[in-house]
Amino acid sequence: MPLGLAVAAKPQIIPSMRIRDSGMPEEAYWESLFDVPLILSRLGIDRFHDVAELGCGYGTFSIPVARAIGGTLFTFDIDPGMVARTRERGRGLPIVAEVHDVMRDGFGVRVDAVLLFNILHCEEPVRLLEHAADAVKPGGEVLVIHWRHDLATPRGPSFNIRPKPEQIVDWAQVTGRLQPIGGVIELPPWHYGLRLLAPEASTRR
Repeated sequence: MPLGLAVAAKPQIIPSMRIRDSGMPEEAYWESLFDVPLILSRLGIDRFHDVAELGCGYGTFSIPVARAIGGTLFTFDIDPGMVARTRERGRGLPIVAEVHDVMRDGFGVRVDAVLLFNILHCEEPVRLLEHAADAVKPGGEVLVIHWRHDLATPRGPSFNIRPKPEQIVDWAQVTGRLQPIGGVIELPPWHYGLRLLAPEASTRR
C-alpha cells in the first residue's frame, strides 16, 4: 500500500542515504538553474499515471509533475524541511510527500515511472537503480537527469563523481532489469536525460 500522508505518529527516521556533494542552495537560485517545462516535456512526463520521485527538494519538479500526470506523485526526501516545503507548495495537488530513506527501505510503492533527478552520483548507484526497478510496474520507466559532464555548470557534484550517460546505462544494465530506450536527451542549459525501461513481467528476473 502507498505510504500515508502523515508522518507525525511515525518513529523518528535516522537517515542513511546521504548523497555526497549535494548541498542545496537558496530556493529561487536553485529553481533558476532548470528549464522545468522543457525537461518534463522531453521526458514525456504526461504519459504516466502514478509516479515516484526521490529527492523532492523544494518541490521544484514535484509540483509541475503532480500537475502533469494522471494520478498521484509519491515523493521522498530525508530532509524534513524539504518535505514540509513541498507539502506547503503542493497543497491541493495529488502529492504524497514523505520523510523516507529509499536507499535503506526502498520506495515502498508501485508506480508507472520513477524519477531519479541529479542523484546518481550517490555512493551506490546500482543499488539505487535496483530500488527504482522494484518500484516500477512492468513496462514502466525510470527517468534520469543529471548535470552535464562536458562543460562547467553553476552547480552540481564534482566532476570526479559526476556520471556520464554511458556510465548510467552500464549501471542500468548491471541490474539486469532496466533497458535504455532512445538516446541521450539534451536538456539545456545544464542537464541531460535518459529513459530506462522496465521490461514486461515475462522478461524480468
